[in-house]
Amino acid sequence: MTIVVMCISLLEFKDTAENRLLVNQQTLFQLKPPSGKFIHREKQHNDLVIQLSPILQNQAASNLFIYGFPGTGKTALTLDITCKLETEAEKRGVSLKTVYINCEENKTDATILSSTLKILNPDRKIPRVGWNRAKLIDEFKEYLNREKMNLLIVLDEIDHTLKQSGDDILYLLSRINDFVSSRVTTIIISNDVNVSNYIKPRVTSSFGRNKIIFTPYNAQDLLKIMQDRINYCFKTGVIGEGLLEKIAAAETTKRGDAREALKLLYYCALVAIEKRLPTIPLNLFEEAQERGESEAYTGIVGALPTHQKILFLSILLNPKRIIPSDNIYKDYTQYCHKYKYTPLTDRMVRNFLIYFSDMGLIYADTGWLKTLKKKSKRITLTMPEETKTNCINRLLEALQ
Repeated sequence: MTIVVMCISLLEFKDTAENRLLVNQQTLFQLKPPSGKFIHREKQHNDLVIQLSPILQNQAASNLFIYGFPGTGKTALTLDITCKLETEAEKRGVSLKTVYINCEENKTDATILSSTLKILNPDRKIPRVGWNRAKLIDEFKEYLNREKMNLLIVLDEIDHTLKQSGDDILYLLSRINDFVSSRVTTIIISNDVNVSNYIKPRVTSSFGRNKIIFTPYNAQDLLKIMQDRINYCFKTGVIGEGLLEKIAAAETTKRGDAREALKLLYYCALVAIEKRLPTIPLNLFEEAQERGESEAYTGIVGALPTHQKILFLSILLNPKRIIPSDNIYKDYTQYCHKYKYTPLTDRMVRNFLIYFSDMGLIYADTGWLKTLKKKSKRITLTMPEETKTNCINRLLEALQ
């Protein structure tokens, strides 16, 4: 295997400290736009305000279900509106507390409840593990009966909980107002547009009525979002002509993700700084795009469990451009023995291949293979050679 060595001139700290491009890179990625403008989200803004307004009359609002692809402004706009709601409630003398829980970090109903209780009552010692579900529910109800307030709970990335633990937490929250003196409103946010498949009919009646959909951004939206951000992140006049339009068009063909568009703009800036350029010209776009894709791939493979790392390494090191699936398990077992691991079953490896395909790491289809003289499932890599080399190096380092 030939390792590609890139010749990159070394930078000194003074080169980056005195760069003429970036003013404040943090504002490029912060959740809320520094200008406070949520581009092309006026309808979602108004829907949230209308749906949550009963709280200002000391009433529980209807539970809300917000969904859309990543990078479409769901979390940022929701948190901005809830912050404004808290301010207005304080002006009106309405008792309101807001709890935000990220379900990627709190996947079970027990951890969601314990995290909620810790936010509501930080002086009460509540273990993250140790209390069973019934104990946590009793504690939650007792607190709500004692405080007699309005509570707004935001469960972000709820798909993680639904897929791992089911919808018990949503069922509890959909019925909680029948048993407590406080008034509880719940907002659930999901990146998975098919997440309703994981919600039973008993819960859909509560969380399915009021949906707010965040559609992907189009090229014009992405262009406006980037133009809004660059005023706070870059020095005047350093963005090359046509660069923002190119980035917006490229991201629109994928999934209209504003975060990805901003990330690509950042990679363009990094390449320009590395080349010591005074501006960020359009001709850096492809190099920046390749760098971003390479880092995305290496980030994914670096987070794979050990056996998936071994399997993917065996695919990357296979010299064939199209790999028959019949050969993959044999290669995988050889690498398992090399790294002193007991191979998993063929069925488990086939499941891993489905996961790789879903993640975009491989392309899998069924077609005629001359070498086997029959139809077979075949695996093809779609990543550039430089990215492939980076992934191989990352996996070899992890498996040493």
